Amino acid sequence: MVDGSISYALVRKVAAEKGVDPAALTPLHEVIDPDALEAMFDDADGSTLRNGQVTFNYEGFTVEIDHERSVSLTAIHHDG
Repeated sequence: MVDGSISYALVRKVAAEKGVDPAALTPLHEVIDPDALEAMFDDADGSTLRNGQVTFNYEGFTVEIDHERSVSLTAIHHDG
């Protein structure tokens, strides 16, 4: 993962929320294709995601990344 990438920011944010080292997390590529994720938000060719969002579950959180590259986490609560 490249420092400054969406994937890097996401993993660091989840690790901080959980209070663990990023290396202790499930590898992101087991949940979502990091290259595809980066491509959606890469503006090098002017074809970035202009609106909308990407949402998926990772490490007990619902992760939402919007068109402004903002990463938000919502804890998934399980009843029972």
